[in-house]
Amino acid sequence: MSTATISAYRFDRDTLLRRQDLTIDCMARGIEGPDGYWIPGPLFWMNTLTQTFDPHYLDKGLASPHRTFPQMPYMSWLFSRLLTESIVFIPKSREMLLSWAVIGYCVWRCQIFPGTQVLVQSQKHDKACELVKGTEPPGYAYTLYDRQDSWLKKRYPLAMRAEDLPADNVVWANHSEIQAIGRGADQVRQYHPTVYVVDEMAFMEEAAASFGAATPVAKQIICVSSAGPGFFGDICSED
Repeated sequence: MSTATISAYRFDRDTLLRRQDLTIDCMARGIEGPDGYWIPGPLFWMNTLTQTFDPHYLDKGLASPHRTFPQMPYMSWLFSRLLTESIVFIPKSREMLLSWAVIGYCVWRCQIFPGTQVLVQSQKHDKACELVKGTEPPGYAYTLYDRQDSWLKKRYPLAMRAEDLPADNVVWANHSEIQAIGRGADQVRQYHPTVYVVDEMAFMEEAAASFGAATPVAKQIICVSSAGPGFFGDICSED
């Protein structure tokens, strides 16, 4: 290899590394959008650097189940709240993609901040697993990790081979992890999570007790659900 070839290789490699570092900085801090508004870091990552999974892609006439997280007008507002609020209650409907958004925020946080522990709870353990590693199709968290560019997965490697991960856990080499659990306050009491996420809280037994168990130990609590009576509905209805 000639000296000129080596110099060109080093230049290309250095340029690539600088671009990757700039991308990581945007992923961590966010960027200014074309309209002048701030795009939060985790939303920038979801919009441009990874993909979700749509199990209904054939019904929609799509060639692949994987697609970039769509740009929706309310997402910047949502992600700004996820980044700044310690307790967030989010009512949802099916097409709002809020479960994907919340799990995306959690994956982003696990990668950017080493040692983050996320606890994901749902009425059934199997449902919570669908939001984490899952089986077939892969869970939300694992899909978002796996559909990143290879250089990002090298920056944020998993602690073990993907095939060795259980359905209820995704763990990184930086000691971050996302753990799925089923209903019940006793399930929550076994952990001291950085982030505690409840999916479909309006339909979860012991929702109030689980929330109470998480309040003194979790640094952040995110509750997501479609409409329903009970603890979640009462909180969302408060002035």
